[in-house]
Amino acid sequence: MGKQTKSGIGQTAAVLAVTLLLVSCGGGGNDVPGSEVSSPVVSSGTITGFGSVIVNEAEFAFDDSTSTSVDGGAPVMGPGGQNNLRLGMVVKVSGSVSGSTRTAGSILYEDSLEGPIQSKSPIDASNGTMTVLGQTVIVDDTTRFDGVTFTNLADGHVIEVSGLVKADGIIAASLIERKALSGGCALECEVKGTVKNHNDGSKTFQIGNLTVNYGTAIIGDMPVPNGNNWNGLFIEAKGTLFDAGSSTLTATKVEPEGFQAPNGNQVELEGFVTSVAGLPGSFILGNSTVQLTGSTLFLGGTKDEIAVGQKLEVEGSISSNVITAQKVKFKDAVRMESNVTSKPSGSSFTLQGLPDVTVVVTSQTAFKNVADLAGIPINSNVRVRGREGANNSVIATEVELRDTNPDNKVELQGVVQTVVNPSVTILGVTINTLGLLLEDIDDSPISPSGFFASITPTQSIVKVKGKLLGGVVWEEAELESD
Repeated sequence: MGKQTKSGIGQTAAVLAVTLLLVSCGGGGNDVPGSEVSSPVVSSGTITGFGSVIVNEAEFAFDDSTSTSVDGGAPVMGPGGQNNLRLGMVVKVSGSVSGSTRTAGSILYEDSLEGPIQSKSPIDASNGTMTVLGQTVIVDDTTRFDGVTFTNLADGHVIEVSGLVKADGIIAASLIERKALSGGCALECEVKGTVKNHNDGSKTFQIGNLTVNYGTAIIGDMPVPNGNNWNGLFIEAKGTLFDAGSSTLTATKVEPEGFQAPNGNQVELEGFVTSVAGLPGSFILGNSTVQLTGSTLFLGGTKDEIAVGQKLEVEGSISSNVITAQKVKFKDAVRMESNVTSKPSGSSFTLQGLPDVTVVVTSQTAFKNVADLAGIPINSNVRVRGREGANNSVIATEVELRDTNPDNKVELQGVVQTVVNPSVTILGVTINTLGLLLEDIDDSPISPSGFFASITPTQSIVKVKGKLLGGVVWEEAELESD
């Protein structure tokens, strides 16, 4: 995980103690009657559950004053607003936290993209990409569908996409809804993204492979256009006329977008890293600047592993739209390192010592030191980062070729599936921890009782390291997060 110097551990503990009081993720907090202080919190991320609404692993309750707004519709007051929300929607929740209780003041949902499918490229029944308004929409087995399936979608269908912008012209879809079988942009199309190639002379700019003509659009909230001064701005463009041949949208409105919160608020922001130009001190998550400090806690990865395209959740305080991070959590928490033993297909492989784990490569997998999976020989030593898929598979977000020769090192990190002291199971691999070096999240030694008391099945992340000596000889286990 992101290791801190030992001298920073005390400072980290103090920061975390305050954070847990003010920004509890649904548990912990100060239970002394009368001691709880209500503090403002803004959380932007994907809805993963209801009861009332769960965003970034934190549950927000509705009360009669909660306002829920969906795609510019009239706000719905009270708990009834939950009826308009869906799993997979990316929302912004502004609310308050008091002790272990969070209450939503307002919930805002706006889609990321709406328009006709120009082309569809399936990998299998549940994974692939689509081109919509010149944007590449990534569909994988975490994408939810409302009233339709990936298989049922076809070119020309008009869809609404909720998701996170991963890079220029690339949206990772978390929810897809079919709006119509045809009709193009007759009702209205809309797209969010970062402006490039702005030309005020021609009144055009681009988002991904889409050209937007704003000559007759309402642009009241945008900076006065001058030359290419909109380049780099995160905006939303809307229009009713789309020329698929030239991939041009004639806009009726262009307005600034992006995450914002009042100064001093605690914030929780889910997104993809879009720039690392400021590292080691800062990076850009989505369109927000994240400032790191000596006491920032890294969970599921290290500061050195922050890279463009990495999906993270950041918690901290905000001032002038800069988030000072108290915690950075890697959302693709699976990490593995070993030697390639087989490549049963052109898009998957297995690793020595982890025979029941299949690593799946997709069109979005990044490769380091090699062009693609075909260039990795059997017995090569590789490092994999990804997320858990079905049946103990791993969907690889990055595969690094470390050496074309084998190594005896083996490493596995992931969410703990089951715990039966003294064993933990990760991705179907059961590790007996008797005799292993056990470490807490700050690298300090921890007793077996403390280690197992800290693990919550299906939530806690544990990393184990060992050597390949015939089989696997595990040597240490370390708590990463929960």
